[in-house]
This record gives sequence, structure tokens and C-alpha cells, in this order.
Amino acid sequence: MDNAQKHLDKLRKQIDLRLGKGKADEVLQGVDALTGDETPAEIGQWAEKVTEKLEGSIAQEDLIPIREGCACIKANKYSAYNTKYFPQIREKHPDNDEEYLRAVAAFLNGRGRCGKVVEYADGKIICHFGFGHACVCYVTKGGWEKPTSTTWCRCCQGTVKSILQYVFPEKKCTMEIVETFATGGTDCVFSASFSDDPEQLG
Repeated sequence: MDNAQKHLDKLRKQIDLRLGKGKADEVLQGVDALTGDETPAEIGQWAEKVTEKLEGSIAQEDLIPIREGCACIKANKYSAYNTKYFPQIREKHPDNDEEYLRAVAAFLNGRGRCGKVVEYADGKIICHFGFGHACVCYVTKGGWEKPTSTTWCRCCQGTVKSILQYVFPEKKCTMEIVETFATGGTDCVFSASFSDDPEQLG
């Protein structure tokens, strides 16, 4: 199974999880047939059509977490980031969140999973993918220079969030797109901020 087919399967699951079983069939009708023999250009065209269908059928407050859930690479609660790395860094900065976040950014900087450059600024962790001048999405690689919408970029955002949500497990991690090629930017940059989550604290 190629990357596009795998991505379509993930997208189906995420839509049904968020909106109810069977909703994916309704939303993806007409863009749900892939043979695995498509050229990169055809996959790029398919991704554009999928994006149009999603944006025309799903509210933004649901669409963002659905797309985040489609990330090609995701950490989970068993990952070393949650069970080892972040707890060890926290132990060195138990009472100072700013120092802790700076140390987390320094640790992640250059490791690759959260981009080529990771920095701390104004209470946020900023991740710069720094991959050049064209989109390098695993699904559409070589099929387009850039996505037509940031909706497609939310998958990369999901990869970053899957790690950074464990920086403060007791807080809510909110991701924002600073810039991507879809916005006319020259890099793919995501920021993460952390706030008390009433659902977790209550």
C-alpha cells in the first residue's frame, strides 16, 4: 500500500472517529478511489480535491483535529519523549516553566522530529522544518510545489503536536501555523503554546 492509500485510510478513520461512523464515506465520495498506480502529479491533484471536499464538508473546529490525526509519524504516551526525555528535563527545572521550555527547545533542536530548528520564544516552542523551497509531504512528494491550503499542512502539525503535548501533560497544547508554503512562506513553521486544560484539571 502506498503513502496516499495509507493516508486515505487514516483520513477515513479520523473522520469517523470525530463525526460518527459512516461519515467518511459521505465526505470522501468521489475522491476515495486510488489504485496505487497514480503518478506524483496525479496524487497532487487528488490531494487538492480531497482538501476541497474536506473544507466544503467539515467545520474548521473539527477539521483541524481530523487532519492532525492523519499525521504520518506520531508519538504516543509510551514514547521516550513522555516517559523519559521530558520528565528528565523537568527534574532539572521543576519550578521554572520558562527555563524548562528553553531546555526542551534546546533538546529538540536538531533532532529532526520537530523540524530542523526548534526554539523558545514568548512562552512558545517554535518548530522550523527548514526543508528547502517546496513541500516535502510524504504523501504528495514530487506531486506539487506547495499545498493549495493549510488544511493539508495540519498533518505535519499533528506530528509536532503528538510530541509537544507531552511537554506539559497536565496542560492543553495548542498548535498554530506561523507559515508554510501554502501561506506563501519560505519555510514550514509551527508554534506550540500551553495552557491549563479545565477538562484535565477538573
